[in-house]
Amino acid sequence: MTAPHEEMACQTCLSPLNTLGMPPTYVHPTHLATDGHEPAPVPVSRLDTVRRSCDFCGDPYPVWTLQGGEVTAIAIGPTAGLVQDFGDFWAACAACQTHIDEGRNDKVIDRAVRALGLANHPHVRTRIEELHQAFLNARLAGRTLITTTTWPATTITAPELPKVRDRLTRFYRGTDNLPAALGINDIRRQIAAGLERSHLYWIDNDFTGLAEHAAGQLPDVRISRGLIPSADGMLIWPRPVTHRQLTAASWTTTTHGRTIVLYRTIGGGLHGKPLQRLREQVGWLAPTRATHLPEQHLTPGDHPAAALVATWLLIAQQAADVTAARVDRAVAKTYARTNRPVPEVRIVRIRGRRTSPRPNAEKMPGSPGGPEISRSWVSGHWRNQAHGPGRALRRPVYIHPFLRGPDDAPIKLSTTVRMLSSRQPKPQDRK
Repeated sequence: MTAPHEEMACQTCLSPLNTLGMPPTYVHPTHLATDGHEPAPVPVSRLDTVRRSCDFCGDPYPVWTLQGGEVTAIAIGPTAGLVQDFGDFWAACAACQTHIDEGRNDKVIDRAVRALGLANHPHVRTRIEELHQAFLNARLAGRTLITTTTWPATTITAPELPKVRDRLTRFYRGTDNLPAALGINDIRRQIAAGLERSHLYWIDNDFTGLAEHAAGQLPDVRISRGLIPSADGMLIWPRPVTHRQLTAASWTTTTHGRTIVLYRTIGGGLHGKPLQRLREQVGWLAPTRATHLPEQHLTPGDHPAAALVATWLLIAQQAADVTAARVDRAVAKTYARTNRPVPEVRIVRIRGRRTSPRPNAEKMPGSPGGPEISRSWVSGHWRNQAHGPGRALRRPVYIHPFLRGPDDAPIKLSTTVRMLSSRQPKPQDRK
């Protein structure tokens, strides 16, 4: 691997690339099986996902980047030559990192030979041990959290949110590094302070579906304090949203705007001591992207934080019912022991819509003067609403999907309906 600040990956297969020579030539690692495509180099900072594996055992969910000795494997004999340049930055999974922290390098080697299916070949074990020791014997202090791994999703419930927030805050105040490409290493303490002040929001599944649908067609919007539910906040979606697979977001108010950090869950699929150690050292969330939004900044609709912005706007237009959740009992006891007030977690749900029959039914398109004879679904969409002094300003307001037509008319059978409400559908809505 190359150093993190120079690292490139293949845009086609999302695998890290090796760098050879100057000017650099980028190649797939020799051990990587591909379909034969040429490398398409792109900085990893532009990718939400990089398909790494643990450089010690091959596990597909690495957690840490370590810096150690420069390791190169060379074949000696009739076919002498460079076989593999392993570099001096290696990725480590949670299990291998646990063994390394405990000084059990033999356990790391055991994992490697088992992964290769060569546990009964002493010669292979010796060669692997030589490679690992060459790296570990020259290992430098410190490590960097890998934030582009696509972990299996971990569900975070509303009562757990204070614990998740506190562990993330502690990580920001700790000494483990974050990738330089995130651009928040210098303001970690500021983000941690914002998290401590933050209001906590847990978005229910139906509201998440509405926000995700709205984010897919979000117009450009100017973000102002009036559109945000609190000065500092953190929210959790109950499942990954958008193609970025986001599960959480936090925002911290600064002098000239706010810093937004987007997160994925980590640790899904882990068990035992590696999972326990990961929860203690990092927690449940890994920051994947950070951005600063100045006050009244025109944010494009395809911004990485579109799902968060859409959620903000839906709450601001009072499309949400916000209720308090009961905090996990163990979390409440922890706060009591440290003489801190138990934080309030707000659950955000879709506000029920009440409609009444209109005196005059709308007309069917193309049939002037004639009443509608059926109902049809109108898809959710954004509309600009006037507001501010003299109603001179505009802000997007989301129009929920709704049935157009007389209340007693049948629904068009050709219409596809996406239920985005937490209410149970009426019998006629199921047609």
